[in-house]
Amino acid sequence: MKKKKEKIKKEKTSKKKKLVENKGITGAGTDYTMYILTFSQKLFAMLCGFAIGFAASYIYYGSKILGFIVGLIVAYKAISIYRNMKQDKRSKALRLQFRDMLESLSNSYTVGMTANRAFHTAYSDMVVEHGKNSYIALELELICKAHDNQGIEIRDMVNDFAQRSGLDDVNSFASVFDVSTDLGGNVAKVIRETRDIIGDKIETEMEIQTMVAGQKNQLNILAIMPLVMSLLTRSFSSGTGGLLSIIVKTIALLLFVFAYWLGTRIVDIKV
Repeated sequence: MKKKKEKIKKEKTSKKKKLVENKGITGAGTDYTMYILTFSQKLFAMLCGFAIGFAASYIYYGSKILGFIVGLIVAYKAISIYRNMKQDKRSKALRLQFRDMLESLSNSYTVGMTANRAFHTAYSDMVVEHGKNSYIALELELICKAHDNQGIEIRDMVNDFAQRSGLDDVNSFASVFDVSTDLGGNVAKVIRETRDIIGDKIETEMEIQTMVAGQKNQLNILAIMPLVMSLLTRSFSSGTGGLLSIIVKTIALLLFVFAYWLGTRIVDIKV
């Protein structure tokens, strides 16, 4: 019994432990699988969440007390929502920049450059194209410096970047690049084909997003319909309408939220 209790305690403590950010081989890399918000970003998310929650609840129920409670709940949830939005935006930007990096590497390998020169050239190209502080420029700078100053193999740094990126495309490229480097394969062809595959996937996703843009706009309009209907019917009743009215409104709102959630899942098509 004691051993079982100790195991349960260990499991609970392990769950409570915070996730450790993967800094990579050099200890200076960025973990793209998690996004750590600053205090100001958390405060901004909480204030926005509270304002939206309070305003929406007050308009719908006509009660400041319920508005305050809902505002606090939404403020708490807003942190994770804002974090996911920032992480998703960063991942999309990294993926597009990675495709442009492959374009540069493909051109360099085609003219017979070595891996070291090809990655240095790619770094210069990405600085011009995306800026020195862009995600891909910082990663390429890290790869080049680790190879030049610490003697770490470029393929090891590429694998390290792939593990931190959280992107399937980068992981696939790193695996093939590692094997091609080992066996002396046609690295230029590998990079070119990977670039074409990623480019086709991105174009397909953009076409799909264009097709479902109308449906997404309709869903966004429907999201405010309960508030509009509540304002329109406010003149026919006074106050909150009692407990029964609150229960009925809550049930109707839950059904609407479920329908909205289902709609967002349907239009969220991934390639």
